[in-house]
Amino acid sequence: MLQEPPEFRDELAELHAESLKITTLCIGGIGYLWLIWVLWPNTGGDSPSLVMWMGSGLLVLGAVLGYALRHRFPGLASGLLVGVMFLAVSSGMLVFRTQEIAYLFTLPVIFSGVLLGPRSVLPVTVSAVFLTLSIGSIPVGDRLFSSSMVLPSAVIALVALASWLSARNLHTALVWVWHAYERARQNERDTRERQGELRRALKALDEATYRLRRMNYMLALARDQAEEARRLKQQFAQTISHELRTPLNLIVGFTELMTESPEYYGASLPPAYLRDLNIVYRNACHLQKLVNDVLDLARIEAAQMSLVPEEVDPADLVREAVHTARSLVESRGLALYTEIEPDLPRLWVDPTRIRQVLFNLLNNAARFTDEGSITVSVHQEGEEVVFAVKDTGVGIAPEDLPRIFEEFEQADKGTRRRHGGAGLGLAISKRFVELHGGRIWAESQVGQGSTFYFSLPIYRTEAAMSHLDRLAGSAEGVSFKEGEEPVLLAVTPSPAAAALLTRYVRGCRVVVVSDLGQAQYTARQLMPQVIVIDRACGGIDAEELEALAQEWEMAHIPFVACPLPGEEVLRQQLMVDGYLVKPVSRRSLWDMLRQFGENVDKVLVIDDDQDFVLFISRLLEDSPIRRYQIIEAYSGREGLEMMRRHQPDMVLLDLRLPDIQGAQVVERIRSNPAWQYIPIIVVSAQDELDRQGILQQAVTITRASGILPGELVHWIQAVVGTATMSLLAAPTLRGAPIP
Repeated sequence: MLQEPPEFRDELAELHAESLKITTLCIGGIGYLWLIWVLWPNTGGDSPSLVMWMGSGLLVLGAVLGYALRHRFPGLASGLLVGVMFLAVSSGMLVFRTQEIAYLFTLPVIFSGVLLGPRSVLPVTVSAVFLTLSIGSIPVGDRLFSSSMVLPSAVIALVALASWLSARNLHTALVWVWHAYERARQNERDTRERQGELRRALKALDEATYRLRRMNYMLALARDQAEEARRLKQQFAQTISHELRTPLNLIVGFTELMTESPEYYGASLPPAYLRDLNIVYRNACHLQKLVNDVLDLARIEAAQMSLVPEEVDPADLVREAVHTARSLVESRGLALYTEIEPDLPRLWVDPTRIRQVLFNLLNNAARFTDEGSITVSVHQEGEEVVFAVKDTGVGIAPEDLPRIFEEFEQADKGTRRRHGGAGLGLAISKRFVELHGGRIWAESQVGQGSTFYFSLPIYRTEAAMSHLDRLAGSAEGVSFKEGEEPVLLAVTPSPAAAALLTRYVRGCRVVVVSDLGQAQYTARQLMPQVIVIDRACGGIDAEELEALAQEWEMAHIPFVACPLPGEEVLRQQLMVDGYLVKPVSRRSLWDMLRQFGENVDKVLVIDDDQDFVLFISRLLEDSPIRRYQIIEAYSGREGLEMMRRHQPDMVLLDLRLPDIQGAQVVERIRSNPAWQYIPIIVVSAQDELDRQGILQQAVTITRASGILPGELVHWIQAVVGTATMSLLAAPTLRGAPIP
């Protein structure tokens, strides 16, 4: 038998005490019933025997004593109960002299196993069999009934054996259960210790997570600030294109006119005055060049923006953006809610850019909401996932909605003063959404709040799935002398295209000429490594390009025919006869006028800057071609009215006018049969060139002597890298599959 642990003995002692109590009560009850039976008429007889009284009395007395001794002397009480049961059964056999009474000796045998333990079963059984046979040997009348006690004795022995086996098995099972219980308790203690360690680890992890979230929040703010600073720089560069270059053009133009044509003012200037004026002119030209550098840098940086797309859950984007902006919103006393549709499809987007869009919209809503709440929602509509940021702020007037997504634009003149901001957040958000092929719009009512929506397509383009390295073509097979650099010869009539190539084509010397005749002479003198021909010089297909290479005897040099951004492209788009970019010099203006001969007499100048109109008038009056009659207009409507009054021979037009845009003025002039042949020359800032869209014409590359396979691979790699970056950046192209 298994060894009993100390704790198990205590548990058995409690169980034994409970069993002793129940047994005592049962024995007392049986003795009481026996006593009533003895005393009841017609049952115990007229004179009950002493043995009958003794049996019932012993049961009652033993029960009383056992109940009294069960706490202090449980072993004595148990033995006393078993003993009185022996005496009671013996008394019954002596009184009734029947075989059936002998079977009651099984009771002390069974209770001995319960009260005294399994080891007491054997001696109690021997005593019961002995008493059964002894009492059975007492003569009853003329016979003994000891021969009939064999079966009860056998039954008593079998009951004892069964009782011992059941008690032993139960005891063994209880020991096993106890050991299992102890193991479970030990496992529980180990588990609690592990839980304590886990809680301490989780607490440390929570602290680390909090610090990480705080760092991420600060990093997100820093990133937003850096991104906004970069946007501000670019938008500032574009803004000064019109706001700064126009007065600079006037300074340069008037000082140039004063230094080179002083006779226009009626008398020659003193030498000291002319020397100082030359200093002003030289430094103004230097400042103008610096402004051009800033503008070109902004254009190049804007073209280099790229996306890093990945597959994300729209709900996670909303939660992260709301988590980032929650402190900002709640610090203004506003409530922030989210409404996320379940089971949204995953999107293939740049999560950083989309989170910034949401943060910009939340920041914008917080700045323009004084009380109430802001709600961010996301749901699916067809093949798009639509995000919305709704506020209970001041609202936007209907006439202001079309321009709120433009740079440096806000709903009203006093908005920036009251609520802060530079008017760039919505413009940045619009660009990011459009880069993903989405759209953004707003709905609002004054005094009732605004709701800004933007949608993103669900489809996943192949271009965004692959990140291809942009490999530049090498110059294998071409050797140069020490200190000598390769030459790129560009043929373009556009000064803007020439400036773009000269400034930003690296690793070679760029030489620009304006026509093919001059290009042939220059190519024979310089022997360039590449010749780039602007399609504005004339439509040139692949066969003509190859024939040109043969004619110039440069079959080994690659020829590239492509459209270059510049004035000619914009001139064709606007359907005008000329395009001048500010700053306008008198030489460029006179060269443009010479193209239209001497039949031009009246010139209408339309510009909202009166000083610039005066400057153009001075240049026209000082023209060596002829003296022109100047008609001045300071708005689009005034210009159209002057067209009706004075039928001019030429129109000089600024595209950015306060009432009607210059392009609309051109459309109205061309729609009038009486005006459609009047030459129109556009005079505008460089940012109009920056707004040009995609160049539609084809790019042709040819070399009459052929291209080696290795060179072809380098060309293809360069084209693949450029095409991949373009697909990632241009929303209008990303929906098309890659051929």
